[in-house]
Amino acid sequence: MTLEYEKRLNELENKLVIRSEQIISAQEKISQTNQVHSLWMRAGLETNLHEQINIYDQILDVNPDDVEALTYKADSLLDLGEARWALSLSNQAIDHDQEYALAYWQRACAEAALGQHDEAVRDLETAILQSPALKDEVASETAFEVLHDHLSFKKLLQPDMQDDELS
Repeated sequence: MTLEYEKRLNELENKLVIRSEQIISAQEKISQTNQVHSLWMRAGLETNLHEQINIYDQILDVNPDDVEALTYKADSLLDLGEARWALSLSNQAIDHDQEYALAYWQRACAEAALGQHDEAVRDLETAILQSPALKDEVASETAFEVLHDHLSFKKLLQPDMQDDELS
């Protein structure tokens, strides 16, 4: 009888330890989620590009594979004229998630800034295929001004026009 009682008590203790670990893990995840949410709120309010980048770095410290943070950091870097660094971050974001349209958009912006116009148009096409609403933003994106005379870019914006009408 005592042995059976000890066995049941040990099983109960083991279950309690496992459940406690699960609760602690869940609390840590909630804390991290709250921290990241707070950082995103700060980033959205921050007007200083260097501070935005610092905030995105803090998000990436918590979650190194955060595709959105990589992409937004790339955007801030582009605004600072750091196109190569922005291209590298956009590539990382795409490596983590090939379905995230804004990463292709950011990579297209970086490529346009670096004079890689064909690559920029290809990535822009991918971004628009994945998120058609982005097509409405193309004309107002200053990073794409250098592409306005590029035939593939014109075709992307006006697919129904013939080549002779676009030139």
